[in-house]
Amino acid sequence: MAEFSEVVVTLQSGVDIQVHAWAGHDEAQPLVIVAPDSSPGDWDEFVSFLNPSHAPLIADVSSALDLLMLIWEIGEPVLLLSQGELAADIACGVVAAAPGAVTSFIVCDGAVSSSRVADMHGIPTLILRGRQSSILSHETAVQMHNSLARSILIEPENCGDFSAKDNPDAAAAAVNWFIAGRDRNYGEFASSEPIDPTE
Repeated sequence: MAEFSEVVVTLQSGVDIQVHAWAGHDEAQPLVIVAPDSSPGDWDEFVSFLNPSHAPLIADVSSALDLLMLIWEIGEPVLLLSQGELAADIACGVVAAAPGAVTSFIVCDGAVSSSRVADMHGIPTLILRGRQSSILSHETAVQMHNSLARSILIEPENCGDFSAKDNPDAAAAAVNWFIAGRDRNYGEFASSEPIDPTE
């Protein structure tokens, strides 16, 4: 399991944010995980499979404003990963308010509401839905994929409502594949068929 350190970051607003960060090399891009209903231990195995090009951290934020201010403290644009509905809403709020703060977005078992689609500014998006999810239906995931420009839908097998915990190897493979290819031509992924990242 990967080791993480815990730090408290005081935002410009005076709010203290608990951050759990895994070690990464100096040139790694920050990967900020927003997952209010989880603990750092839930992410250990997933993080151990991630490409070292990104330095993952979990931010204990409760609003888009807090998350945006944390990104300002980090000082560079981040790859943003949200787990669940509340986290997806917080992350979408950041993309809507400051699209330049986020290089790309991974939404795990949560949804970008149809009212938020225009706010996503065509940011590269990975929709990661566990094939056995009870939170996000396949039909809703496909609709979201069809609505979001530059999105990819991946539905790993043996994953319920928390892909990174249920099947960390497959979830990390999907994220690594997305990170490695997010500059590709997204037109080639116009099909709504799920992609199996282990093939």
